[in-house]
Amino acid sequence: MINENNSIDSIKSDNSNNVSIYVLTHKKFDCPIDEMYLPLLNGSINYNDDFGYLRDDSGDNISDLNKYYAEMTGEYWAWKNSDADIIGFCHYRRYFAKNISLKILERNDIEEILKDHDIIMPNRVRMGMTNVDDIKKTRKYLDYGPYIEDYCKLRNILEKDYPDYLPYYDEMLNEKTCYWFNMFICRKELADDYFEWVFDILKKMESEIDFEKYPENQRRILGFLSERLINVYIKKNQLKVKEKPILISDRKIPLIYVIGFRFSIVIPSNQI
Repeated sequence: MINENNSIDSIKSDNSNNVSIYVLTHKKFDCPIDEMYLPLLNGSINYNDDFGYLRDDSGDNISDLNKYYAEMTGEYWAWKNSDADIIGFCHYRRYFAKNISLKILERNDIEEILKDHDIIMPNRVRMGMTNVDDIKKTRKYLDYGPYIEDYCKLRNILEKDYPDYLPYYDEMLNEKTCYWFNMFICRKELADDYFEWVFDILKKMESEIDFEKYPENQRRILGFLSERLINVYIKKNQLKVKEKPILISDRKIPLIYVIGFRFSIVIPSNQI
């Protein structure tokens, strides 16, 4: 974690501008032309063809745990192996957009935003119910996502090892909004601090979760948990967030994802 001589505030004032946005993918796709967008094949240890993309099974990695961590194996790889000053993550079909348009963020957009903000996040999703109710109902009616008892185990780890984060975890569970997608952009030092925190927690959760109770294609439980945890980290560290809409690019007519931001409606977790 950040020490007294390398505080969150000192990270906010960094003016570095070497930008790498990793596009997390599990298949070949049409990548944006801008050279800062770098395709990163998640779970690449299981692939013979890497399509010429970066692989998350090189260097220090947890690629073999992809079925449990989902896109977080790519984020772990970037944490351990990237030398960027500004680092970010999007998906092969989801990108941060400049506004309600079909244009994705460019380098100068990111640099300008981070002059006055700590982190770029997707627009908050307004669900019409609390996070804890969303967890329960999504599990009950859609047979999707973690069981509530796994969130209780997560809470126990926070209470034991990170008690100063616990009030913010409880606050998050009782809110009706959430940042989704495991997408963000920030300075690398801030990302390093977040990753040190979140991967320590997720590693401890590995032995707490009975993955066998989940279907084979739904065992990415640690990835689901990390989506909620980044909300807790942002709250605890009082980060100044710049929200941007998400462009979904793999549709016949590309779509800007703004519904959850504009209106308070129920959006099941497996629909976003």
